[in-house]
Amino acid sequence: MSYKARTCGTPLAILASVLTAMMTLLGTACNEAVETSQVGADELRVLSTFTAKGTGYYPDSSALEGGYKDRVGKPLRTLQQFLAGTSDYVSVAMDKTTFPYGTPLRIRELDAKYGRPIAFRVVDTGSAFVGKGRSRIDVCTANRDASLDATINGSLTIDDLTPSGKQTGFVTEVDNAQGSEGDNVSNDSPASLSLGAKACLSDGACNPGRAGAGLICTAGTCTVGCRTDAHCPGNTRCDSGACR
Repeated sequence: MSYKARTCGTPLAILASVLTAMMTLLGTACNEAVETSQVGADELRVLSTFTAKGTGYYPDSSALEGGYKDRVGKPLRTLQQFLAGTSDYVSVAMDKTTFPYGTPLRIRELDAKYGRPIAFRVVDTGSAFVGKGRSRIDVCTANRDASLDATINGSLTIDDLTPSGKQTGFVTEVDNAQGSEGDNVSNDSPASLSLGAKACLSDGACNPGRAGAGLICTAGTCTVGCRTDAHCPGNTRCDSGACR
């Protein structure tokens, strides 16, 4: 009788051990999935935090507002467009000598106001920001009324974010483009952000949409350069492999 109990109990014990092992493996897999998800959701990490005086501006042809495009000739993207889900970031203007084109930022007061994380990118500049460093920021809004928002025009706590893989999706900057306040800020040539390279299969992958980014696909990586004028942003042209 005891022999049968031992014989019967052995497979049950084995089955229990197998189930326990399976549950352990499943738990480990779940934990790994959660960790992977968290890393993916936190691709941008805080590099530093600072305080700046905020103001608002909006796309308009007036000399004060500076037009409808950012400093490399791409359309300005407003806070309202982001909130409506029609843009993946909000254009902001700052001192371009401090912030390379495409620098990702987070403004804590606006995240709190709207109850969600908002992606801001430094893609614009203007004469009012020359020499201001981190002390001034201009947030692009839909219209004049929106630009007068009390939160935007207050003291703002800003996180300077750096991608975990050093990849922002904004790879180059061309500085002979219109600033946010109508001034023409110029530089000698496109400059790399030095934030890593984007993988590609064709030149088109480096220049999404109809706007050129000053990039070409070389050996599977987006690099600074051009083959045609279509690869160049704004009013620049392709001259001997470079946008000028």
